[in-house]
Amino acid sequence: MTADADTYQSPQPEPIPQPARRSRKPLFIVIGAVVTAALAAALIIVFTTSGTASVNGSLSLSCDMKCTKATANGYDGYSDIHDGSQVTLVNEGGQVIAITELRRTAGENTNLVDGIWVRTFTFTFAEVPNADRYGVHVGNNNRGTLWKNADEIERDGFHLTIGG
Repeated sequence: MTADADTYQSPQPEPIPQPARRSRKPLFIVIGAVVTAALAAALIIVFTTSGTASVNGSLSLSCDMKCTKATANGYDGYSDIHDGSQVTLVNEGGQVIAITELRRTAGENTNLVDGIWVRTFTFTFAEVPNADRYGVHVGNNNRGTLWKNADEIERDGFHLTIGG
């Protein structure tokens, strides 16, 4: 063998280039945008459809004689109508959504209106969930439920009259 033969080397294969590594940054941006849009949509739905408001109302108890505390609390079958009586608010499905009590303003007198004595109570339901229709019930189970749509409630509240 000659010296030239010793220096001969077999050809080396060319190195295989590594595939270019894709950046995942655009993928994360797209996923982030989708998640942000979904959260924004959910928040808009929650705040526009499940808001709360208060519902106000009054109940007027009409009596043949002056509605003093003694006569109004038990007058002609109205023993269930007094300061502290339960008032229930239901949604269009009949589910109870709020409960409160009848209240009289301290020192408020019974008033004579067109020859009838009237004792007035007020009530407020705080933080009422939105509904298309509301029903209010006061007193014992023999009394019905008065229904109004949401627009009427927002504009006028509930105003009930019993007796007379």
